[in-house]
Amino acid sequence: MRQCMITLLLTLLVSALFVMGSVNANYPSIETDDRLQTILPIINQKVTYSDVVDCGSVSQLDLFRRARLWVVQSGHSIDAPFLLSDKETGDLAGRFSQTITIPRSENAAGGIYTFRYNYVIECANRKYRAVLTQIELDEGNGRYTPIETLCQKNEKNLPSICQELDRQLNNLLGSLQESMKNYKAF
Repeated sequence: MRQCMITLLLTLLVSALFVMGSVNANYPSIETDDRLQTILPIINQKVTYSDVVDCGSVSQLDLFRRARLWVVQSGHSIDAPFLLSDKETGDLAGRFSQTITIPRSENAAGGIYTFRYNYVIECANRKYRAVLTQIELDEGNGRYTPIETLCQKNEKNLPSICQELDRQLNNLLGSLQESMKNYKAF
């Protein structure tokens, strides 16, 4: 009886390990060289930009209004600027696009690359949190490649593309922070 219980327990343990292994296999691991790992912020194997900013004594409703104005004025919106706009909860969500240009050099062909990504801005308790995620390269003809998959390719332009994308997305978050903290009422 005891031998049967031990065999059953080991069988369950081995089965659980196989199941867990297959679950993890569904997530593409980001296997890039060390230079790219230091360029892009990676959270849970996804490239994600996040910023939490305290705006002093600004109310949630005013933060929400400022965020909506910034989204509309930023010029990065795809189609309708808001997929979610809830002033009660202070949540905004939508899709942006970002175009970067890499100049031609001796080592790289250069090119123009357009990325699209989701943004979420949450306003609460005198703070806001902005998150940029699900970053994808627009390859044309309705085809998009996640940045995590792109990082696995062996392109000469890849470090330059990632550096420029990182610079522009950080500038975007900086622009939002400036608009949220230093809003000039008329």
